[in-house]
Amino acid sequence: MRAKRSKKYRKIMQSYQLAFGFREPYQVLLDSNFLRTAHAFHMPLQKYLENTLHGECRLFVTKCSLAKVMADFEKDPNKHPRQKRPGFLPPPTEVPLRHCKHKNEAGEEVVFDEARCLLDLLAGQPHGNEQAKNKQHYILASADAEDNERRRRGYIDVRERARTISGVPIVYVKRSVMILEEFSGASEGVRRRGEKEKFSEGLIGLDRKRKRGDREGDSEDEDLALEDGNTGPKVRGAVRAKGPNPLSVRKKKVKTTQDGQQDGKEGEQAKRKRRRRGKNTGESVQADGAAAVD
Repeated sequence: MRAKRSKKYRKIMQSYQLAFGFREPYQVLLDSNFLRTAHAFHMPLQKYLENTLHGECRLFVTKCSLAKVMADFEKDPNKHPRQKRPGFLPPPTEVPLRHCKHKNEAGEEVVFDEARCLLDLLAGQPHGNEQAKNKQHYILASADAEDNERRRRGYIDVRERARTISGVPIVYVKRSVMILEEFSGASEGVRRRGEKEKFSEGLIGLDRKRKRGDREGDSEDEDLALEDGNTGPKVRGAVRAKGPNPLSVRKKKVKTTQDGQQDGKEGEQAKRKRRRRGKNTGESVQADGAAAVD
């Protein structure tokens, strides 16, 4: 991975950590198309995903995705009769199964379509008018489906639907390169609203909830504030205006009169000269000492 792209992906994951609370190890949901594409380009899943996301990862395959993979494998006419599972499907020790409990009206567990299953896990099953949120902090690893699958009736683009859910990082493969998408519109809106709320709280200085024992000392605190003159609310980030840097200020020019004398205190300071020790001063001191002895 190039350094510029790696730095960009690191910043994206740091933004997800700050805005949505993502933590390592990251939980990555793999769909069947992603497994097939990564195997076609000989890409080790664990290594490539950790390099892309810049952190430790735990890979999962849902129960519905596994059912779709096995159903397509059974219909494949080119499969080997002794082969019991497709070659692109990793063993359960590397990619464990994520149990998705989908139930019908009778309360029985059923197998859903892969796209509906993934979107159900990412959205967190919102109730009523509640906005869909990625509460479990999943990362979606998907790839483009084949043309015959897209033409199928009722086809659902998982990545397109996942962009409408806030806080869902999306990873996909394009030309043997694993790419991490930038913030979607829904995720960017949530992040900006969160930043505005934090900014307004810092400026306004919202009153915190006081405990029952704090009310006894309110009068004393008010008296101390009146004595100090701090009656208004404290504002975060407010800085008093400071004077200029004395080293960067130009020195005042000394005014001179027509006689060549300097005016005011500056003239008096200029008249005062330091007495330097030298040969003349030493001789005069010796002469004064000799006259005193005589």
